[in-house]
Amino acid sequence: MAGTSIKTLPIRQLQNVDQLLINDNARQQLSMVAAKHLNPERMMRVVANAIRTTPKLRQCEPLSFLGALMQCSSLGLEPNTILGHAYLVPFDKNVKGPDGRWQKIPQVQLIVGYKGLIDLARRSGHITSLSANIHYSDDELWEYEEGTEARLRHRPGNMEGQKLHAYAIAKFKDGGHAYVVLPWAHVMKIRDGAQGWQSAVKMGKTEDSPWAKHEDEMAKKTAIRALSKYLPLSVEFMDAMAVDEVGADYRGFAMDPSGGVAQTDGDYIDGEAEDGDADPETDQSKPDQEKAGRQEAEKPKETAKAEAKPAEQAKPDQEKSQPYDTRPSRTKKQEASSGDQLPLDQPSPQMTAANRMADQIIGEINDGVHPDEVYDLFRDQIANLEANPEMSPVLERINAAFDQAGN
Repeated sequence: MAGTSIKTLPIRQLQNVDQLLINDNARQQLSMVAAKHLNPERMMRVVANAIRTTPKLRQCEPLSFLGALMQCSSLGLEPNTILGHAYLVPFDKNVKGPDGRWQKIPQVQLIVGYKGLIDLARRSGHITSLSANIHYSDDELWEYEEGTEARLRHRPGNMEGQKLHAYAIAKFKDGGHAYVVLPWAHVMKIRDGAQGWQSAVKMGKTEDSPWAKHEDEMAKKTAIRALSKYLPLSVEFMDAMAVDEVGADYRGFAMDPSGGVAQTDGDYIDGEAEDGDADPETDQSKPDQEKAGRQEAEKPKETAKAEAKPAEQAKPDQEKSQPYDTRPSRTKKQEASSGDQLPLDQPSPQMTAANRMADQIIGEINDGVHPDEVYDLFRDQIANLEANPEMSPVLERINAAFDQAGN
């Protein structure tokens, strides 16, 4: 097929990623959703470099590749660079072919790195800096206290001891700040409930999980996600949270971006990076992040109040129900604005994990997997839901899916 014809092919007819990179229609789809500071030509150059460092991306289904790239462009993040903002990650997805047989097709998932979340959070205009770090047992200084004299001071050491806490700190333009501190046991509990980690355990590939390869970065990301519930967020940040660490139908998004990215089942392992990507452990991210935090802290404070203030701490009766180490600490009281924050009555981590599992079960059934095979695969998890009365709404969703498939 001549190169000139490849440039004008409809995107549905593209056979591989190499054709995608020179196709005019693909560039047009990309330009429809790209952020103002990104252009399709630059994104294609960045992606070409990503393919060189992660060769498996070249084998992926081209429309899923394009959809993930479009989502990344709409967030204004460049993927697979030393900045560590976002990663295009290849994964094998079970897809039913024309002959009715299941086969593994390499597809692409967009994973937003913790530094990407930091960049997106600052776009709200109310946050001057957002940083995250890990507290080790051999650090030079660690002072953490909640209550009326709340404070957090940390001076890192050799970072070779036991990991004790993960934390995130946000500084606001009006001079206030908020932080959350998560004990390491709580971080591991969140990891164990994550869809990607559970998939890795099920497939016996925990050593390939980002939690094994880049544990500190994943822990920082977990702390930022915990703090984000109490921050004024940009639209891009909320969009990133909606698709991060869940299955996404990027193929459908590539063909029709008007409806946004739909969630699918969880046949993938979430990740910060794959082999060949910019390695968070070797790209001097820690010093750069600390330097960036200091630079932001030194910026002149605005005298005018922002139109919308970050959320104040939860009310006393709500505060008592939250672990002391996951409440945001504030140094300055501010009025809460209804449009600037996520609701404080978020579902519990257990309910969120259960709903994700239910989505995965329903996705398997909708994809044509026999209900008996799905039940055998999730037998233990379903039994745990049946033993917990609080999970009855989730169990009702699952049972309804099985009943509908049996009719």
